[in-house]
Amino acid sequence: MKRNWVVHKFGGASVRDADGVRNLAHIVRHLQRAEDAGFNQAIVVSAMGKTTNALEAVWQALPHATDVEPVIATVVSSHMEVVGALELPPDLLEGDLAAFRAVCGSFLGQPRTDAGYDAVVGFGERWSTRLVAAHLEREGMAAQWTSAWSMVKTNGTHRAAEVDLVQTADAIRSAALGWEGVIPVMQGFVGSSESGTPTTLGREGSDFSGALLAEALAAHRFCVWKDVPGVMTGDPRLWPAAEVLSHLDHNTAELLGRAGAGVLHPHTMAPLRRADIPLHVRSFMDPAAPGTCIRGTAPDMPLPALWTLSSVEEGQRTVRCIGRDREEACALWSAQFPETTIVEAASDSALPRCVRLVVQVAG
Repeated sequence: MKRNWVVHKFGGASVRDADGVRNLAHIVRHLQRAEDAGFNQAIVVSAMGKTTNALEAVWQALPHATDVEPVIATVVSSHMEVVGALELPPDLLEGDLAAFRAVCGSFLGQPRTDAGYDAVVGFGERWSTRLVAAHLEREGMAAQWTSAWSMVKTNGTHRAAEVDLVQTADAIRSAALGWEGVIPVMQGFVGSSESGTPTTLGREGSDFSGALLAEALAAHRFCVWKDVPGVMTGDPRLWPAAEVLSHLDHNTAELLGRAGAGVLHPHTMAPLRRADIPLHVRSFMDPAAPGTCIRGTAPDMPLPALWTLSSVEEGQRTVRCIGRDREEACALWSAQFPETTIVEAASDSALPRCVRLVVQVAG
């Protein structure tokens, strides 16, 4: 297949409000005139802001509620405010909201189930993609709302469904025959089982959705837009020496995800590695910055030490260092945090090229 597609995935932070949706459109239009010129664009969008959390709260409240409206009022009004702010048709979400009310009504007073979770929470992506597609159209860019439920085929496991790669690729390629001259806007995170029941791919699964779309389209590149400048050597909130990596390879990026780095979903790399598609991680807050380019199976140059740090529990923090041996990892850690004590240090049996430290945090 000719590599004439570029796939862009925008996370929830990038579309948290009307200004975020406007910024997305600005980025897409600029790319059309610059690095995406000559390529077809496809877009994957997560739920807006903290919508998934809000919908989880709805799902948790339904078994104890007798009326849907008070339970869903906040999440509905927040989306309708964006409809108004973007000056979109007032009835844009009418059909989706009617379906949402019906689904929630069916779970009133009923025990919570994982199937119910997938049915309720997936509406966040449904609404966000309606808004993005409609705003792109309003800005003069041909866009088409596209259903991931009809393309991302999974097994029946709820909240962490396993994707049927062959069926999904076939469904995407079939749908793509109707995408000539338009920008398909697809949901991340969601899919459906063989019976048509809604499923989800697990929290933060939208990057994986985008990678599956990129693989099926044999995309020229896949770009993930986040609220960070790229993949960094560590979380800058926890690792003061963190720096942006200009280049990384697929294997190390996957290892970082498995080690707990929140920037990349660990499943994202496999489709890109299979199809040899580069992944660009860029900031929607600074779209002119180059970010990080992830490609190939080995780094182009020696990498610095890469760090992931857990939260502190009972005075201890679990730390993983990729790319250094035990002695080097301990020395680098102690130089950065001399006030802490390393309680344990050993190669991580679950992760190659990784050292696991347990450190006692002072105070």
